[in-house]
Amino acid sequence: MNIVSTAEYEKAKIAFLHKHNDWEVETSPMDEYGRYHKTYACTDGAVWTEINEPEYQTAEAEVEVKGVKFTIKQEVKLFRTEGWSTENPTSIYCYEKF
Repeated sequence: MNIVSTAEYEKAKIAFLHKHNDWEVETSPMDEYGRYHKTYACTDGAVWTEINEPEYQTAEAEVEVKGVKFTIKQEVKLFRTEGWSTENPTSIYCYEKF
């Protein structure tokens, strides 16, 4: 899985769109799970596709309090964006705090 920062993701998407100049974006309605997608269709036929959705992960950390070790597990909700294009079909992902 190719995970990049939000800034790197936006830079890649903007570079793609500026390379192809004119585009229209279509956004799907959000489904019952909080997922939606966007399609950026360029007039020259190139396409950038983006899927946005919540993702739940369990974070685990070992901490020590007054000499006693504890393992803490916490479920966290992240906002995941996956993007790919007709030029590069390999997905890139970025995560943000939800």
